[in-house]
Amino acid sequence: MIPTKPVDATWTDAQWKAIYAEGTDLLVSAAAGSGKTAVLIQRLIEKMLRSNNPVDVDELLVVTFTNASAAEMRHRLAEALEKAIAANPTSSHLRRQLQLLNKAHISTLHSFCLSVVKTYAYVLDIDPGFRLANETEAALLKDEVLATVLEEAYGSSNPDAVYRLVDAFSSDRDDQLVETLIAKLYEASRVTPDPKGYIASIPEAYEVDPMMTIDDLPYVVEVKSAIGRSIEECLAMTHDALQLALSPEGPAAYEETLQNDTALLQAAHEIVTTAPWEDAHTFMETAAFAKLKSVKKGSCDDEIKKQAQDIRNAVKKKFTGMMEAYYARRPARLLDEIRSMYPLMVTLAALTDAFGNTYEAKKREKGLLDFSDLEHLALAILSKEENGILEPSDIAMTYRKQFHEVLVDEYQDTNILQESILQLIKSGNEENGNLFMVGDVKQSIYRFRLAEPMLFLTKYRTFTEEPMTSGTKIDLNANFRSRAEVLQGTNFIFSQIMSQQVGEIDYDDAAALKPAAPYSEKDEPVEVVVLHTEEEEADEDAPVEVVQEEELKKAQVEARYMIRKIQEWMDSGAVVTDAWSGKTRLLEYRDIVILSRSMTSSADFAEEFKQAGIPLYAELSKGYFDAIEVMIVLNVLRVIDNPYQDIPLASVLRSPFVGLTESELSLIRLSDPKASFYEALTAFIASEKSGIRLETAEKLQRFLLHFSKWRDMARRGSLADLIHVIYEDTFYYDMVGAMPNGKQRQANLRALHDRALSYEKTSFRGLFRFLRFVDRMRKRGDDLGAARAISEKENVVRLMTIHASKGLEFPYVFVAGLGKQFNQMDFNGSYLFDQHFGLAVKAIDPDQRITYTSLPYLAMKEKKQMELKAEEMRVLYVAMTRAKEKLVLLGTVGKLDKTLSNWEQASQTAEDMLPSYIRARAKGFFDWIGPAVSRHMDFAKWRGGSVDHRVMHPSKWSFETVAASDFQGDYVDVTRKVETPLPSNGNDASAEIARKLSYRYDFDSSTTKRSKQSVSELKRLSQLQKEEEPEFFRAAQVKDAMEVVVPRPSFLQESARSLSSAERGTAMHSVMQHLPLSLPAEAGELRTFIDHLVSRAILTRAEADAVSIEQLQVFLQSDLADTMRNAKRVLREIPFTHALDAGDEDTQILQGIIDAVVETNDGKWLLIDYKTDRVGGVFMTDASISREMNVRYGMQLKLYAKAWEEITGISFAETILYLFDTGKTLQLKE
Repeated sequence: MIPTKPVDATWTDAQWKAIYAEGTDLLVSAAAGSGKTAVLIQRLIEKMLRSNNPVDVDELLVVTFTNASAAEMRHRLAEALEKAIAANPTSSHLRRQLQLLNKAHISTLHSFCLSVVKTYAYVLDIDPGFRLANETEAALLKDEVLATVLEEAYGSSNPDAVYRLVDAFSSDRDDQLVETLIAKLYEASRVTPDPKGYIASIPEAYEVDPMMTIDDLPYVVEVKSAIGRSIEECLAMTHDALQLALSPEGPAAYEETLQNDTALLQAAHEIVTTAPWEDAHTFMETAAFAKLKSVKKGSCDDEIKKQAQDIRNAVKKKFTGMMEAYYARRPARLLDEIRSMYPLMVTLAALTDAFGNTYEAKKREKGLLDFSDLEHLALAILSKEENGILEPSDIAMTYRKQFHEVLVDEYQDTNILQESILQLIKSGNEENGNLFMVGDVKQSIYRFRLAEPMLFLTKYRTFTEEPMTSGTKIDLNANFRSRAEVLQGTNFIFSQIMSQQVGEIDYDDAAALKPAAPYSEKDEPVEVVVLHTEEEEADEDAPVEVVQEEELKKAQVEARYMIRKIQEWMDSGAVVTDAWSGKTRLLEYRDIVILSRSMTSSADFAEEFKQAGIPLYAELSKGYFDAIEVMIVLNVLRVIDNPYQDIPLASVLRSPFVGLTESELSLIRLSDPKASFYEALTAFIASEKSGIRLETAEKLQRFLLHFSKWRDMARRGSLADLIHVIYEDTFYYDMVGAMPNGKQRQANLRALHDRALSYEKTSFRGLFRFLRFVDRMRKRGDDLGAARAISEKENVVRLMTIHASKGLEFPYVFVAGLGKQFNQMDFNGSYLFDQHFGLAVKAIDPDQRITYTSLPYLAMKEKKQMELKAEEMRVLYVAMTRAKEKLVLLGTVGKLDKTLSNWEQASQTAEDMLPSYIRARAKGFFDWIGPAVSRHMDFAKWRGGSVDHRVMHPSKWSFETVAASDFQGDYVDVTRKVETPLPSNGNDASAEIARKLSYRYDFDSSTTKRSKQSVSELKRLSQLQKEEEPEFFRAAQVKDAMEVVVPRPSFLQESARSLSSAERGTAMHSVMQHLPLSLPAEAGELRTFIDHLVSRAILTRAEADAVSIEQLQVFLQSDLADTMRNAKRVLREIPFTHALDAGDEDTQILQGIIDAVVETNDGKWLLIDYKTDRVGGVFMTDASISREMNVRYGMQLKLYAKAWEEITGISFAETILYLFDTGKTLQLKE
């Protein structure tokens, strides 16, 4: 029974129901920003806190999608319990829940399965001391096993079948494609409850009995449905063409032909979907389109006539293509092609099964399990087979008794195997079960990981809103995240493109997003930006000296547009609003995110933003192995492993490790032309020890001394230690730090060291295997993103994939790359996978080496293409729903006029939904967004077109088109010059030359001033003329703004004692930035908090050890801390950049970071600065310390106050220094 919702409850009716409903399996369809996590946590809390039959927390199984989600849920439950205990301190039940929380089953399904396997390992005779293999170890082992299996197959007594398989699916060079096919088939089998059965069933689809017809094939229904859908699209397109012909200015002469086309297509649809295949084949052989009748010139609108012709041509092309694909070959030929593939499928299944068996044996031998093993072993423990059906085992029944409810977050991303496990541990059937599922199928974007959104969709279509004979479903669509303008724009697009036919779910009123965040009304349209790259005609009159700019990549064009937009926002004082308090603040870089479908262009984005001086954080998807510093170190490792590799050795000798010139390399080669380069090198050293090239020989001799030591280490020590020693011996790490982009280069080298450490945690050892693993990664096209040199926690614009953004929200969002086409490379290959239909391959004629699209392949291709469109539609939904306040949709196209014309054709459609053929034929996101927005009144106003068929909708849109050529001048290399002869008029130029040589720049004084200055540097300059500081002031001096304090990599840090004073001060400031003012001043609590900062990578362990717990305790007990705790508002670590009057009509850019700003309850503003200087000396009085601090820091804080006042218009009542060394507060004088 659902309790009555109180009048003052903030939950919506649907949320209230989702919190309290019981008695059936419950599916909560929670749209983006609808508070699903809050609902799930509140449901758990209510079950624990209710007065009637409260549930212990360990009687609930909560399955999350990530470990981070599980940790957050535990934390929020702990907070709720502590709050309840404070309100009811005598409750033993509440205290018991807090004690049980650590034992609660709140985890990912993998973690739950791990606990099942560990507890019941004896049931399957598993070694309880097993170890989980990480991804690197599993990949290495799979590569090794796959090579072994194929080698054994080639060496078997009858290898012909394997050779035929390799001939069919691999290139002439190697069998890499067959290896990939086996690996993919194996991985696909692992998300099914019966992997061996799945693999064994692969050949069954190709086992065609001589008496069978095409209508007897198991997938013929899917084939006929696919053909039927194609014909339906042709009918819809013909209907649109007919409407154009019948319009007032349309080509009426086309009506009869189009009516005949309709009759032909209707007949084709009927016979294809209902009649035997043979009859359909006979019909299609004779089906033909008549020629359009001619139209008198001037009798109709030429544009409408062209649209009608274009649509009909598209119909003919689609129908003819479908006819050729399915009916060009006789039915008997199609069946023969399928039969011919059967032996190959048998061989493939056998090899995949052998791979699986050998891989399992290798893992047992090493005492390993991988992640997929956990789910399969848990399934084996929890189930028993009865008449071919999995039933719960006695152990599963124990879990059923233990769990009052099973709650699953992100249910839309569950796969078939995980669903089987959940069904074994939940109680009851759908109508009386205890399974609570929450998720949003519109955000199911992990099909590439073999997630199965149809599990969610099937339940959504069968469950009802009120409990009946099935489970219950609840729709949450109130959005508490975004402005109404963002949501209305999202609704406008998806109400036109997402349906069950194209998109797998209807975007109806239950799915539409309802604004619930109390933002004030603002005219903030969704922006659609179309960049275009068509080339301008060359100017024949242009002088030959003009340098033609290199054509920009699309990614560069988009990056430069976004840079301009960000600069515009920053310059105009754009703000971010807190919807719930109504307060605003200035926009920061950290408020902006760029979302992209993939990170393939991330390096281009990063470079453009770097050139513009805007900090950008991006996890690059590639480029790591191509980084020159990584390539050089890998070549050093290759030479250590085997010095008789000429190219790697030459690379190392030419690199900064040795620094030889090309001439010196040539001399080495000439010293022994026929020997290996290593032998030539040793010969050169021997011959030149007393020769004229002694210096070169000595350089090589020094290198060989190190080289000998490294080779010895490679045999005896660890790989990570070897890399560390190479860095130390050669100073290469420091060297690359001094190069351009030095921080990034050092981050790449640290990453190589860290990856070597990870590699050595596996069961594999040795330099040779590590190098082979790297080479195999590169051969497969796998790369790693460049290591991160900056943190996403800094004030930076973030670039991330749409997948990575799922579950996050950002004030300002760019969705970039919308002009790109979807990745359909899989459809160009010779095979396709499907979880339900297995493997479909093209038919192959081995003698002619010709491939044909077989009937199974055609059926699966159609199915997979529709699934791809549905997945991409959901990806777009996720992207658009990340924005809180500002959404910019951005893409680059080729021909602008053609693109806009194609979009506007959709505006002729009177239906609410775009025609299915327009949605189904989309090749990229703009093919959905463009036709949808073209139907809005705002688009008509922008284009100046007709408004007859435009849609009246509350969403607001703005549109902009920009040519790529507009960005050619951005960040041009000023060193590029065009040499043009100087003009000469024959006059004596000596006077002019003398005038120019004696010229003095009018603003010469400005050349000695920096354009940008830190506050600390200005403070230092003001003190240069002062007396030397007293000896007893041993403060850690603030570094010059141009001097970079580079943090040492973690593997080079020894202890806290080795940190400099500046590094200790930075560590304390990091703690103060994040320190909860409500934290008790207890040493244990503070140590726990600092450990938390280490776990979040805010502090290193050495920095954490350098932080004084005692000083933090004194601060938390101080009057200043009380003032901050009781303040109206506390702002910390506020970066600013401000133009400062530098005299002589000149300005300087002032930059700095304010430690803290406090607004008290009585409206006063306080500026606070923390100092970690050591204040010592027996002769120092409070007054002398105060005077010295005023001298030392007065100017710095005056500049802070001046910048703050000019930026915000707010003056400070007090300027306060807090000294950690003494625990005292000083108020600086004006």
